[in-house]
Parts: sequence; C-alpha cells; structure tokens
Amino acid sequence: MKQKHLQYALVAVKLLAVMLPALFVCIRLQNLRVISVPAGAVKTVVDMSGRKVVVPAEIYRVAALEVLGYEKMFLLGQSNKLSLMLSANAPWMRQINPKVKQIPKFLHEPDAEALMNMNVDLVLFSYDPEKTRNKLNSIGIPGVVSQPSGQIIDDAQTFQEVTKRNMRLYGDLMGGEAKKRAEKWCNYFDEKVRYVTSRVASIPEEKRPHAYYLRGPSALMTQGRNANTLWYGEMAGAQMISKDRHFIGRGAVSMEDILLWDPEYIFVGRLYSPDLVLKDKRWQDVRAVKEGKVYQDPEGVFFWDGSSEGVLLMEFMAKNIHPELFQDMDMKKEIQDYYARFYNYKLTEAEVEKILRAQAP
Repeated sequence: MKQKHLQYALVAVKLLAVMLPALFVCIRLQNLRVISVPAGAVKTVVDMSGRKVVVPAEIYRVAALEVLGYEKMFLLGQSNKLSLMLSANAPWMRQINPKVKQIPKFLHEPDAEALMNMNVDLVLFSYDPEKTRNKLNSIGIPGVVSQPSGQIIDDAQTFQEVTKRNMRLYGDLMGGEAKKRAEKWCNYFDEKVRYVTSRVASIPEEKRPHAYYLRGPSALMTQGRNANTLWYGEMAGAQMISKDRHFIGRGAVSMEDILLWDPEYIFVGRLYSPDLVLKDKRWQDVRAVKEGKVYQDPEGVFFWDGSSEGVLLMEFMAKNIHPELFQDMDMKKEIQDYYARFYNYKLTEAEVEKILRAQAP
C-alpha cells in the first residue's frame, strides 16, 4: 500500500512539473525578483503607436507619465489607481476632484528605481517613446503609448476614429466599468459630432470663415495638423489656418502669415489673455481683432485643446462662429451635462459661469 501511495505521489509531482509552467507566466522583473502570475491573468492591448502590449488583466497601480493620463483615468472612474501623475495646472482639476491632491506628482521624468519602488502595474507614456519604452523594458514594467503617435491625421473622419480609439484603449486597459464608461463617452462624442457637423454641412468650404487657435504662451504659437483644435475647428465650420502648416503638434507661425491669412476668428487657449493680440499693435489690422471676434476658450478638468472635454470646445467654436445655426445651443447646459454625466459633478450656476469666462474656481 505504501509503495502504491509513493507511486501516486511521484505521478502527481511529474504532472505538476508539466502543468506549472503553463499555468504561470512572468510579466515583470522587480527588484531583481521574478514575479509570476497566472497565465490567464494577463491580456494584450494595442496601444496608440500600434504596438501589442501584454499587461495584467487586473490593474491596480498606474503611473501616468504624460499629461493627459489623469483626465481620462478620472473620467473613467479610475483616478484612485494612479500612483503617480505628471504635475499640471489645469484650473478645475482640484475643484472637481479634491482627491487629486493626494496623488504624487512629478515635474521631471522619474527614474527606473522610483517606478519599481512604487510597484506600479502599468505606465502610461507618450513623450520620447523609444527612450521610455527601453527604460520600462529594462525593469520589466509594461507600458503603453497612451496618446496618438506616428499617424498623420488628414481628415476629420480619421480624427474621430483616433479620438475614440484613444478612449477605448483606456477602457480596455482598466476593464469592467471603465470599459463601459469609455463606450458611453464614445457614443456621446459621436452624437455631438453629428449634431454640429450636420448643422454646418451645407456651408461650402470656400465660404467657411478662417479661424486661428492661439495656444500660447506667445501669440504666434498655435497647433498643427494632428492637433485636436484643428479638427474641432474644422468640424465646427471653420477653415483653420494652421491646417497646411508643416508641423504636426504645437508650432509657431510668423506675423506675416497671420496678416496674409487675416483670420475672422481667434480663439485663445490655456487661460492666456486675449490681450496678447488685443494690445499688440501688430495685430490691430487683423480682421478678428477689428471686429471684436477674439474669444478666450473655457478650460476645465484639463485644457480643452487636449482633453476629452475638447468635444465641448467644438461646440463653443461652432456657437461663436455660426451663432445663427446654433441658437438653440446653451453652452451652460452643455457643460453642466458633461460634468454630471462623466465626472459625476453637479456644477453650480456660479461655477459654470466661471468656466465659460475662462476663470479658475
């Protein structure tokens, strides 16, 4: 009997030796220790650079090394999982979510040891992707490029697809309720895009007014082809004068260019003052300045030129460029609805008035 039990035990040991490697996979090296997790506890996502990345199926600790990471994590109800975020001075971030104060911030790139000590499950990054990817690979922490990267956006349809894919990436990463929220936002985005673009669809391209987005800090700093502001402006029924510039993201134009384009509308972002153009003699003959059509963009949980709130920027631009087509649009209600729907925050009348006037809380 003892001999038979010994044989059974040996068989069991052999089976375990065969099965264990299949049941467990290594996903990270941390502090020179190999950490293994069940093979079913990982998933593969495609990041915004088109790479396939293996990440934990359940993510509990995230380091956001790019500035837009916090806003999307908050929108999806996942900001409590942020172990680290890039410091930002968006005006309404702390008012809408006081707990953001508790999230550790950084100004300069954290080193590998700091990320390892935080025991993060995932890193969101965008800037200098090759360098960051190599650093993360060296310490075995999975990371995803979480902003659009490497794709030239040539039309509004592509912009819409990339924007939704970006939000869905966050939903896929965090899973569960976050995935549902991401889809809810994408449906809302589609609805608002249809609403605005259908109203301006009958305006011929050559009759659409020229508009300029002043990104700051200088009056000649704007955003180019891949920027949200360009495509939100185009969908709002404008010809954005930076559309044919050679730069992809942020870039500078010359005063000669501005005088040649002579924009009918100027939108000033990032809480910079319209005085950048209103009090500069060089701009006094520009049509938007002469006709009083220089507008300061509202800003929120993050700046509207880069965040998911950009859909509100599209509406804001459409309302100011084509007021006759959007008489029924109430920007107060649009902003209040967005904040209640996606941030679970009920803006007071005083708060929404401040947002529309581009004021901090």
